[in-house]
Amino acid sequence: MAKGDFHLHSTASDGVHPPAWVMETAASRGVRVLSLTDHDSTEGYEEAHAAAGRLGLRLIPGVELSTDFGTADVHLLGYGVDIGSPPLQEFLAWQRNGRAERARKMVAILRDHGMPLDLARVFAIAGEATVGRPHVARALVERGYVASVQEAFDLWLGNGKPADVNREKLSPEDAIRQVHDAGGVVFAAHPIFIGEDYPAVVEQLAEWGLDGVETFYKHYDTAQVDAHRALGKRLGLGLSGGSDYHGLGNPDDRAIGDIPFPDVQVDAFVGFLEKRGVDTGRV
Repeated sequence: MAKGDFHLHSTASDGVHPPAWVMETAASRGVRVLSLTDHDSTEGYEEAHAAAGRLGLRLIPGVELSTDFGTADVHLLGYGVDIGSPPLQEFLAWQRNGRAERARKMVAILRDHGMPLDLARVFAIAGEATVGRPHVARALVERGYVASVQEAFDLWLGNGKPADVNREKLSPEDAIRQVHDAGGVVFAAHPIFIGEDYPAVVEQLAEWGLDGVETFYKHYDTAQVDAHRALGKRLGLGLSGGSDYHGLGNPDDRAIGDIPFPDVQVDAFVGFLEKRGVDTGRV
């Protein structure tokens, strides 16, 4: 297990487990420094911070943002942000409202395909979290329309599928600016999911102020890690790593800390953040 994991989700967005559980499980698996990066939300930070303090963990403030780059869906990880920044919280609220509207449209499309869902039930599954595709997927499973969350994505909700609904998002350039204005740094999340041309996209993001690239991702093999490392070195970017843990039970899920992230690289990542002067959760 890696001692660091900087891509984790909780019930504050589309994860299955509460923030405190994520911290407790991370600690039990030997993770010592980490970041909770819920989608468009920092609502889980206070609970996570309290648990991290009790467990002796170093918790770096984080968030994951979804942006559009042409036809590509580009996710960005913000680290060291000022959680209390009013402009950041206003932006995140706007993003969450967009997710809620997208959920409504998804439910309407699924109804037209003979799979009626109770919209109120979708929001109930989400609870206090930012509603997202996994919550719609879980409602589909609950009604017996699909056998698993993965099947829901494969058939209906994944990129390009019938109920895949775009929502209004900021451009990567504007999202990078939002995180920088909130005192944080920005890393490109799982760039390989952008598509085969991800190096060119990351290069453009770097011109807009991108600070780093997620290099040690849950299922990257040695060749993929090396390619991301070389890309980061060429562009002068920091290197991060994470399991992208949600707890949904998908085939590609990994446990917290189960990533090819050497401890020396974890230390280098934290050092990179410290040199940038952002909040690194040091007690």
